[in-house]
Amino acid sequence: MAYLWAADEPTWTVRFFFTNLDAVLEDPATGSACANLGGWHIAQRRAPMSATLRQGDAVGRPSRLGLRVDADGGIYVTGSVIELGRGSVHL
Repeated sequence: MAYLWAADEPTWTVRFFFTNLDAVLEDPATGSACANLGGWHIAQRRAPMSATLRQGDAVGRPSRLGLRVDADGGIYVTGSVIELGRGSVHL
């Protein structure tokens, strides 16, 4: 897997590639990777920060995600989604 970004303020271009059998595919919107990018900013001491992330344009499924990292370490990801599944885990 590879998550790439170009930080052009205030909108960033991001791309997430992964393999499936012998193919390299691109995810049009990756909220979990967006949250991990927020964690990277915390680890690099680049918080607080916020950005709009453009993803999926190259595969014909443009999406926009919002990323905000607060000074206290809170990470927030926003965006519209089409729900493909739902579940819960009980411990």
